[in-house]
Amino acid sequence: MLEEKIARYVSAIVFDDISKDTLHLMKRNVLDAYAGICASLLDVQMVRRFEALASSLPDSRGMVVWGTGKHSHVSEALFMNTILSRRSDLLNTYISPNSTGGAHPSDNISLVLSVGDLQNAAGKDLLTAAYAAFMLSCAFADHFDPESGRLDHDALAVFYTALVVGYMFGLSVDQLVEAQRIAGSMGLAMNQAALGEVTDWKHCTYAACAMRAMISANMALAGFSGPVDIYEGEAGAGTFMKSAGEFLDPAPDLKRIIFKRWPALVFIQTPIDTAIALSGMIDDHRVIERVHVETYRKAIEEAAVSEGALYPASRAGRTHSMHYCVAVALLKGTIDIACFEDEYIENNRGIDDVAAKVSVSEDPVMTGSYPGSSPCRITVTMKDGKSVAHSLDYPHGDPGDPLSDEEIEEKALTYLPRVMPGREAVKIIDRIWHMEEEQSIDWLTDPLKRKRLPSMPRQRRRKRF
Repeated sequence: MLEEKIARYVSAIVFDDISKDTLHLMKRNVLDAYAGICASLLDVQMVRRFEALASSLPDSRGMVVWGTGKHSHVSEALFMNTILSRRSDLLNTYISPNSTGGAHPSDNISLVLSVGDLQNAAGKDLLTAAYAAFMLSCAFADHFDPESGRLDHDALAVFYTALVVGYMFGLSVDQLVEAQRIAGSMGLAMNQAALGEVTDWKHCTYAACAMRAMISANMALAGFSGPVDIYEGEAGAGTFMKSAGEFLDPAPDLKRIIFKRWPALVFIQTPIDTAIALSGMIDDHRVIERVHVETYRKAIEEAAVSEGALYPASRAGRTHSMHYCVAVALLKGTIDIACFEDEYIENNRGIDDVAAKVSVSEDPVMTGSYPGSSPCRITVTMKDGKSVAHSLDYPHGDPGDPLSDEEIEEKALTYLPRVMPGREAVKIIDRIWHMEEEQSIDWLTDPLKRKRLPSMPRQRRRKRF
């Protein structure tokens, strides 16, 4: 059975089998994901929600909820911590070479950091668990297509997060089998989070899987069993999502992972780069008559046709809107975290005006080149009839135009010093490059645990009777 094959694969992973090049790639991913987590901690509203939930579920023996300094029940704390890998939308992306699906491997960094901190893990332990998580998340993306069954692409995460937590807990092969079965029987996430109005739950879909993974791994450790043949059975996961080939054959190529420069959906990265290149050619946005974006079908489906993309009403909606991101990039010449907040919209009304002038169409040649490339061409026409245009085949950060180690460090130095002293940020970056030598990961997790906001009055729960 497939769950047995996957369990044996995971159980056999050891640090010494990770090649030097892959180890360096994992460090790049840890540093990049850590920057995204720190960027997410700048979201005051989100941290206040964390504080409220952590206060209602206190547990002195539990896990610290990042940004609050509060201990909460382990599963709920893990839910909140793992939101932070995605909230900033700076997380990386893996696109299956067979166009089956995709995943955000760096979601898993907040998972392994949280569980590793709970277990007093060493640097080698963290890197090995992260490697296992990356391989699993990419392999599931290669093998299953949840969206073909109208499930969220994170539906797969309920399986591989259970495996990762189980691996870090030291579960046996048999227990890892049951962890998958239990997790799958808890249900698969529906794709409604990405359809219609995109709410902030879009940033919570992986986290919801991680929370169930913690419960599933503990249940398996306690001796519970789930339904047999959870993937390939008559009503298994394969019934609800298209399967593509033999699992882990071939193994996923982690060098295909795309690093984001901009805090937005991966399918909008090339349009943003293209719009930024054009921004210096436009002196005044009020002279813009129309903006036409040509790109590949997948990008249009994900970011340019739904109500949420055309009329984004939330932070997550804006990060998933090609129209909005192109407008901001044209006007600002860059994009940062603040561009997606309500306050920014209120103070920059010209963005809505430009976004309304953006049209998007499919270029069949570009569609044919995906996923090998992710091209885009933008033409901006002025009211006097003159126009400027620019095109790109990849965003900067794609394997076709990769970020250097120095550029990933620059990204980290954009966000780490905003949640910790600058000297500490520099030391953390250096220690990540030598993480396998570290005997603990306290230096990575302690800055995340610190309380970010002033205390709020505790709200009492209303009694129903």
